[in-house]
Amino acid sequence: MEIKQGQTMKRIQQILPALLILLLTPSLGWAQSFDANRMNRDIKIMENILGEMFKTYSGNTTSERVFISESFTGSRNVRGTYLPGYGIIFNVQTGSSFVISQSSDSEGSSNSFYYSYSTGESSNDDVKVDEESVKDRIIEFLKDYASTIGQLKPTENVMVIYGSNSRHSFPALVYTSSNGKIDRKEREKLPVISGSVTKKDLDDYRSGKINESAFAGKVKTASTKDKEYLDLKVMGNIFETALKEQDDESFRLSGNVNYLMLDNFGAIFNLDASYRTNNRLFGRVSGITVTGAYIRTDSRDAPDAKEAEEKEAEFLANVNEAYSQLKNNIKEYLVDYGRTVNSVKPDQYILTTVNVRGRYKDIPERIDFQLKKAVLDQLDKGSISREEALKQVVVTEY
Repeated sequence: MEIKQGQTMKRIQQILPALLILLLTPSLGWAQSFDANRMNRDIKIMENILGEMFKTYSGNTTSERVFISESFTGSRNVRGTYLPGYGIIFNVQTGSSFVISQSSDSEGSSNSFYYSYSTGESSNDDVKVDEESVKDRIIEFLKDYASTIGQLKPTENVMVIYGSNSRHSFPALVYTSSNGKIDRKEREKLPVISGSVTKKDLDDYRSGKINESAFAGKVKTASTKDKEYLDLKVMGNIFETALKEQDDESFRLSGNVNYLMLDNFGAIFNLDASYRTNNRLFGRVSGITVTGAYIRTDSRDAPDAKEAEEKEAEFLANVNEAYSQLKNNIKEYLVDYGRTVNSVKPDQYILTTVNVRGRYKDIPERIDFQLKKAVLDQLDKGSISREEALKQVVVTEY
């Protein structure tokens, strides 16, 4: 275990200086305009750091330590989103994971999880993943790394959320093998935990205006314990139903819709979408094989270069058209059905993040749709039209 911790720490120590140099490098024209590419770069760097900080392993002291790198859905563990006027939200997702541990002594088996490496100046003792340690690690991330994020206004926030809810959530499982028998145990269930701090407080700590203890007191932490929100479930079901019942050659739902309610923000929905095509384009067509965004020409029945280019252009045109339709659909779902999310207050937001599965030319990897609940309340009262409400959906592409 000490060897693996040492290797992990060594790798982190090697990559962090380079990453932080990138973040600290001034961007030309910073004062003149917002640099979306720089913000996206900062977010990706922070996602990688959080991914390392919250990497865990099963707690069988006599077993081989098996690291958890992805959730059951196969999505990335950490996702960051910038919301103009609010700040950045990072979600460390903890979906179901399956871990197989080898053990010769069943007495040593455990359903607990521990962090892959120790932080700070503490010893190499294992640190158990529990509510208190999650909050401590969130504060540590905010203290040590979040201040390097550029372009945030003093009143904007950096928030880290650990955990998520889903209509189809399952417990993480640990399987241990002992004397030829397989034992299955569930991972300890933790609440959704969040911690946030303003950019001003980050800068004050970085400049020495406040000490470490005062900074920790500025961080607002909260836990959401098994509180059910029927309206969020209903909205999640609306997204699932609408995005599954799409025509051929369209972006459709992949996996499930995750949702989360934050008392100091509003509702967050997170989903994956992938492009599905009909049989005419998917598979082998006139010597061309189409898989995702890639087209391969088969030598036995190969068309000339011009025909290949035409097929590729047709395919990519269909993908781009489907992507535009996906954006329009999500905006309409928010405006037409978002008013049913009664748990969200007028001054709060409904945020929907769509992760695009696959790589396509000129199509972003992620889209955020942000709408203030007050807009939907105005629509209900007839103060604004549906078209005006649609225009107020803020769309950010990464």
